[in-house]
Amino acid sequence: MSRRYLLFLTAMLACTVWSQPAPSDPAAEVLALEPKIEDAVVRGDVAFVDSVLAPDFSFVHGDGWTLGGKPLASDDKAAFLKRVADKEYLVHDLDGVKAEVHGDIVITYGRYLSLYMPKPQNAIPNATPGKLNSIWFERVYAKRNGQWQFADKRYKQGATTMGGRTMSQSASYVNLRVAVGRARGLAILWRPTVMP
Repeated sequence: MSRRYLLFLTAMLACTVWSQPAPSDPAAEVLALEPKIEDAVVRGDVAFVDSVLAPDFSFVHGDGWTLGGKPLASDDKAAFLKRVADKEYLVHDLDGVKAEVHGDIVITYGRYLSLYMPKPQNAIPNATPGKLNSIWFERVYAKRNGQWQFADKRYKQGATTMGGRTMSQSASYVNLRVAVGRARGLAILWRPTVMP
């Protein structure tokens, strides 16, 4: 009888171990989500994009902020969803995206190709519609209620050398601190400056 009981317990333990979900890989999860978001943006799929944007989503257009200047424009969630609904982006192809995991925060960075075609009344000032652009970016995702949410997006300088460091490195450092603080709900006061 005890041998049967032991065999039963062993079988139950084996079933329990096999039924456990595999540990998650936050970087892989977010890197799989990003192309889905880009495809939805190009298709004008507002429902999907809305489902993955954080309520406090922020999108800073242009890289002037990396040198202490003003961005071309800033979108909150509603403004960005309007751009999606209006199908202002005809192409958004990701290239060489990498991810950094910081607990419940994932930062992605890389480049994408974009064809921006807004209606005239929606055009971002000083942007060039109808031109294929290569844009370096950083994005912040926060895991909230078990779901990855796209919280912040900023353009950054490409590999422009300045003081022995590239501006992409300087922008990465500053953007990481600001965006992670925002995603965690911390108030951060910061003025952009060029780092040596």
